[in-house]
Amino acid sequence: MRLNALISAMNSNPLSKREAQILQALVNVHIAIGDPVGSKTLCESENLGVSSATIRNALASLEEKGYVFQPHTSAGRIPSEKGYRFYVEQAMAKGGFGLNAEGIALRQRLETALQEGDYQEILHQLALTIGDMSNQLGLVLSPRFKEGVFHKLELLRLEANRLLVVVTVNGGLIKSLVAEVDSAVSQRDLENLSRLFNERLHGLTMAEIQATVQERLAVLGQVARPVVEVVVQEIKIMLATSGADLHVSGTRNLCLKPEFGDLIQVAGLVDLAEKKDILAQLMSERHGVVITIGSEHRPQAMQQCSMVTASYDVAGAQGVIGVIGPTRMPYGPVVALVNYAASRAAALVS
Repeated sequence: MRLNALISAMNSNPLSKREAQILQALVNVHIAIGDPVGSKTLCESENLGVSSATIRNALASLEEKGYVFQPHTSAGRIPSEKGYRFYVEQAMAKGGFGLNAEGIALRQRLETALQEGDYQEILHQLALTIGDMSNQLGLVLSPRFKEGVFHKLELLRLEANRLLVVVTVNGGLIKSLVAEVDSAVSQRDLENLSRLFNERLHGLTMAEIQATVQERLAVLGQVARPVVEVVVQEIKIMLATSGADLHVSGTRNLCLKPEFGDLIQVAGLVDLAEKKDILAQLMSERHGVVITIGSEHRPQAMQQCSMVTASYDVAGAQGVIGVIGPTRMPYGPVVALVNYAASRAAALVS
C-alpha cells in the first residue's frame, strides 16, 4: 500500500486514545523482543494502567482495523505496515525521535570517526560508522557535483605536455583529472589561463557550465587554442560523468537479521546494495527526514524493509544519509542517528 493511501486509511478510521497507547506499547515490545506480543506480555512489560482483558479487547479492535495481525492462531500480535506507519507518524507529530543516553554516546563516536580525510573519505567513514552503530545497512549519498556552484579551476603542470585539471565547487567538493596536450606549456601560461577560466565561469552552477562552456570559453581559444580545447573537452566529460557517489556499509548486518532468513530475499537486498544505482536514485528523490515502510518502496527487494533518510546541503547541492533494515527496526535510535549525522555532514564535508 502506498504512503498516501495508507495515511488516508488511518485518518478515515481513527484509533481511540487507548488503542493508540496499546499499539505504541506493542510496537515497542515487538521491536525489542522480535516475537509476537500477547496481552499478558504487554500487561507485565508496559505501564499501561489497564487490565489484561482490556488489552485483549483493544488488540482485537486493532487487528480488525488492520494495525496488527496474528502470524498464527495461538500467537500474540505483531504490527502490520499500517501499525508501523501509525507509530512513526505519531512520533514525528510529537517532534520526532530524540537522542537518548545511548544515542549521545553514539554521537561522540561519530564525531571521533570523522576527524580527517578528504570529503569522499569522510563520507565513506560516515557510512561505515552509521552501518555499525545502527546494526543495519548504512548509506551515504554524496552531493551531486554538477548541482554545485563553480568556485575555481586550477591548471597544474605535471610534465611538458601533461596537465592536472582541478575543479572546485562552493562547499569544497573537488573533481580532478589529467589531460594531455600536443605541445609543451609553461606553468605561468597555465596560471594565466586558470585566471581567465575563473573570470568567465565565476558564480555559475556546474550544470550551466556543462551546457555553455564551449561558448563561454571560445574567446580563450585565441590565447592558447590547443590547451583551451583540451581543457574544455575534459570539463564536459567530467560533468557528464559526475553523478552522486553512494557509500554503502553493513550488508552483513542485513544478512544476519532473522527477518531475512529467505536466501532469495537476502540475495535481492545484497544485489541492490552492490549495484547502487537504484538506491542512489531512490535517495536522491528524498528531501528532509523521510521514513518509508514495506510496500511503500518500489523495488521488490525492499518490500520487507524500512528505510530512514535525512538530506543535507553543501552549497546548494543535496546529499542524503540513510539506513535500511527490517520493518522491525528500532526507529527511535535510527531516526535520531541519521538526522544528527545529516545535520553534521555539511560541516564535515566542507
